[in-house]
Amino acid sequence: MAPSNATPDDLPDDALDPTAEAIRAVIDPLIENEKVIAAGYAERTRLLAELDRLGHDPAIIAGLCGDPVESGRGDPDTGAHGPAWDDEELGRRCMAAEAAGALRLKAGTAGILIFSACRLTGQLPGFHAALAEGHITWGHALKMLDLTDGVPEEILPAFEEKVLPAAEKLTSTQFARVAGRILERMHPVPLQERAGTGFVKRRVVVNPDADGMAWLNAYLKAEDAQSIYDRLSHIAVNLGDDDETAPAPGADAAAQGRTTDQRRADAYRDLLLDGIGPNGLGHGIRGTVHLTVPALTLLGRSDEPAILEGYGPIDPETARRIAGTATSWTRILTHPETGCRLSMGREQYAPPADMRRYLQARDHTCQGIGCTRRATLSEIDHTRPWNTGGSTDVDNLVHLCKPCHRLKHQSSFHTSQGPGGTLTWTTPGGKKYTSRPDSMAHTPSASLGTIEPHPPAPPPTPPPTPPRRDQTPPPF
Repeated sequence: MAPSNATPDDLPDDALDPTAEAIRAVIDPLIENEKVIAAGYAERTRLLAELDRLGHDPAIIAGLCGDPVESGRGDPDTGAHGPAWDDEELGRRCMAAEAAGALRLKAGTAGILIFSACRLTGQLPGFHAALAEGHITWGHALKMLDLTDGVPEEILPAFEEKVLPAAEKLTSTQFARVAGRILERMHPVPLQERAGTGFVKRRVVVNPDADGMAWLNAYLKAEDAQSIYDRLSHIAVNLGDDDETAPAPGADAAAQGRTTDQRRADAYRDLLLDGIGPNGLGHGIRGTVHLTVPALTLLGRSDEPAILEGYGPIDPETARRIAGTATSWTRILTHPETGCRLSMGREQYAPPADMRRYLQARDHTCQGIGCTRRATLSEIDHTRPWNTGGSTDVDNLVHLCKPCHRLKHQSSFHTSQGPGGTLTWTTPGGKKYTSRPDSMAHTPSASLGTIEPHPPAPPPTPPPTPPRRDQTPPPF
């Protein structure tokens, strides 16, 4: 009997190969699921663009304005929280904060999402429609947004039309390569001139990761980045395990034989920590870390992790090693079982140095909606303003970075503070989000951005405390 040349699509359903049938039973719904996900991203993009439109509506902006006395709007001499935002900046900041709370993101990340949503819906409508129909993935849309960042708008329609078919057929990575070559031929600005523009955006970013590790990323000119990597690779090849750079303190004995990747990372670490740049740049300068260690952990009688500022929990052994090399200490008493810090209240407007240290140890970061800026780089805010009777007390003080501080005082966002630095934000949209210091993050309800429809009633309002005669009343 001659073999059949029929394909699975030519055969009746009951004649399908059992293997193909089993795979199709999973793959076909998976394909449909990917289309649903793409459509979800397209709808999220549309909603974010609509949120941006609201931020430009004069009627909405009027409702976003905060107390004119505190915000300083119309008073150029008021600089308590920086110059007052104009209508455009106020709308942008408020809408980003609203989106940040809803999506559990940092306000800066939410702002970027809104900006990208406006670009995708306004400048790349073909890609937005293809995403809504499931013809491309969110990854393709992101690649297109990256490729067209800064591209003159007059060439975008033709470029989009030319590369969309490739996006519908290729992986996002393959598409980016093909579209990049097409864009290079169509771009009206020479590559050399664009490289100079990109150089302005150079920066270094640190991103915490799991297991006590973090990523340190540098955005550099391509030739510089490649040269640095090549130099590290040459050092790694010639780096022996008997070098002083070899093992990290406390490393397991089995890990002493290092791979090339590990050698490269060790060389990178040592050059940045101890290397000296041109003209002696870096000589005598050492990096500083702030570490909060429970006393029992320091004594070796507890395994409770320490908190590394800007990162989070680190293992006790690493904490004790860092503590052994510390040049100075700030003593903060804690409860030996709960870890709750003891009160350090004062009766004056400006927090004294010891109270500021306490608040830094308690808050760790800015307590804005989704914000993670370090407390040491933030400002201390009286949640209930001093001028309306708010006291200088740890239960009325909290760290807010400058943008979040200004958002509170220059818009209709409102905050109320509970015990332990817990801060509840009420947005112009009526949503409530509660942020809690890292020191309370172990409690079951301590997730950032949780919506609390029925927050606890605020404490009774004490009578206003008049300022001292030699003390100018602060604006907050």
